[in-house]
Amino acid sequence: MAPGPPDRPSLCAVAGARRTVALDAGSSAAHTRAFLDAIAAEGVAPPSLVVYTHFHWDHVLGGTELGAPVVAHALTAEGLRELASRDWSDEGLDRRVADGLASPEHAAHVKAELPAPRVVEVAQADVVFEDGLDLDLGGVTVRVRHVGGEHSADSTVMLVEPDGVLFIGDAIYASPRGVLTRDSAWRLRETILGFGAERYVEGHHESVSTRAEMLEFYETMAAAEEAARTGSELAGADEDTEYFRAAFAAGLG
Repeated sequence: MAPGPPDRPSLCAVAGARRTVALDAGSSAAHTRAFLDAIAAEGVAPPSLVVYTHFHWDHVLGGTELGAPVVAHALTAEGLRELASRDWSDEGLDRRVADGLASPEHAAHVKAELPAPRVVEVAQADVVFEDGLDLDLGGVTVRVRHVGGEHSADSTVMLVEPDGVLFIGDAIYASPRGVLTRDSAWRLRETILGFGAERYVEGHHESVSTRAEMLEFYETMAAAEEAARTGSELAGADEDTEYFRAAFAAGLG
């Protein structure tokens, strides 16, 4: 399921002969219910497990609607506990913005996705891993691997075999404060491309990317990094290029 407003990320169901696994849970019960309805329309069994890419709200607050055990990295499990302790009221969201703990855009997205008065339930991790694990679904394997990164230290990706699909989540994006450094970005580039996948699903990119498109994406990122480092202009830069140029510029600070 492709991403959409206000800040809904990509979701995926991987169906094997024995079970179905969800990759990320969605940003609300409504988002997750739409996802489950889409799975049912394809004749696919509902997920019996869900694996999280990271703990950010838009990827996990639909977890209780799935009603399936949660598989998460140890840092993701910590993040889920922290999410459960937050004040999710309008006043609580506004206070986090005032305290510099969240952006105004974050608060606006939560308010749009979960209208007040809201009750937020955060499904906690049932299976916790450190480096990774493999899930055999029956003829299909999901290889779950922790990769880290500046967007979120718990970022995890999932390689679906034999399909050759890599579910990336938000791992390659800048930090929530808009910061990206060359060392981190290039390390992740080698890691992401090293899986040898043929298709890539990002958390907030509208389409599934081919390997050629992912290589082109990293060329664009390299150009943005050079422009930020040298202070040069990028002729005809699109929105994505400007995003990464600004992130690398912030990383230089």
